[in-house]
Amino acid sequence: MGGRQIVGAVFGTVFRVVVAAVVLMFIYRYSLMAYDYGYRIFGEEPVDEEPGRDVTIEVAESDDAQDIGLMLEQKGLIRDSKLFVIHEKLSGSETGIASGTYELNTAMTVDEMLDIMLTASEEANKASEE
Repeated sequence: MGGRQIVGAVFGTVFRVVVAAVVLMFIYRYSLMAYDYGYRIFGEEPVDEEPGRDVTIEVAESDDAQDIGLMLEQKGLIRDSKLFVIHEKLSGSETGIASGTYELNTAMTVDEMLDIMLTASEEANKASEE
């Protein structure tokens, strides 16, 4: 085996090890991020402890879950609007969130806020059917 072949073999091995290390680093990093996001979806704590502060929001007819999530984040009711969108999709509600005025509190979880908004939506839907 010549000197060039040995250098080439060593270089090839080092390159494979570095590529494997980088790939493992990315897998580890993004696995942690995915776990953290999944944990936050199902275990997100309220922004404030009891008693919190009351915040009134106005949901327009044209607002979708993303618009509402951004509004809640801007008003300090939630930390991440994307998590709100995921919660709304996982809620299984067929009617979605109805337009109107809602009194929410910073000590509420995302699920509690959604329950209030979806219950009002279901009641409005029942009233319109009658």
